[in-house]
Amino acid sequence: MKSDLEHDVALANLSCAHLGEGGCEVYVDRPIICRLFGTTPRLSCPNGMRPADMIDVRIEQKIERFFREVRHVLV
Repeated sequence: MKSDLEHDVALANLSCAHLGEGGCEVYVDRPIICRLFGTTPRLSCPNGMRPADMIDVRIEQKIERFFREVRHVLV
């Protein structure tokens, strides 16, 4: 298990062990955080990519709570 600091650094750097030169190497089986990436203000894409409609703020708060509980981050 990674420490809180390691999780924070990975998220800040948007680093992922499954990101290769051609993109995501586990795209079909990617975790939920990756599926949601870019669809909420807190998980915004650094390249400005986003859907036409972002996820509702109330839903985003539930997602954030879930991620904190399970320590699910981009690592």
